Amino acid sequence: MTAQSAMMRALRPRKLHLLAALPLLALAASGFGAPQRRGDTLNEQEVARIREAQEIDRRADVFLKLAARRLDALESRPDQQPKREEWGDPPSGTPRQLLMAYARILEELADKIDAAAEANGENDPKLRKALARIRHDVESHLTRLERLSVSDEDLAPRRAALQMARMLLDGASNALSKSP
Repeated sequence: MTAQSAMMRALRPRKLHLLAALPLLALAASGFGAPQRRGDTLNEQEVARIREAQEIDRRADVFLKLAARRLDALESRPDQQPKREEWGDPPSGTPRQLLMAYARILEELADKIDAAAEANGENDPKLRKALARIRHDVESHLTRLERLSVSDEDLAPRRAALQMARMLLDGASNALSKSP
């Protein structure tokens, strides 16, 4: 087993990934990357920010900001939203849609991390910086998600969002615990 494959396994434990994928299948129809309409995942400005961020550390920052925007919308905290001209209108949709969008954004981030680890190796300084940022931000996200009050019908999407966040946090923590 190479060090690269060990990192990828740490980032995406197969059993957890398969369990997380089941509730997230519905996300395929959510329009990830399409212009934002009610319940869509990303608006045009957000897509542009992702395209601009080519290095993994910058891309991770963008995905984490996008995820945080969904949490802010869930908590009805528009004062926390970044400048509208830079990021577009705040996310909108039902709690279910926002939670599913949050989970999908983290899943996309995990895919980008996996690709960077495969392409550049686990000791890439930008990858390690991205993993540290993920660990820091997702710990905060978990606290926010756990405190979030949702209706019974939104419990499953919240569980999926929590599961995706925990999987990403565990993978980042495991990868960072390995010496560079």
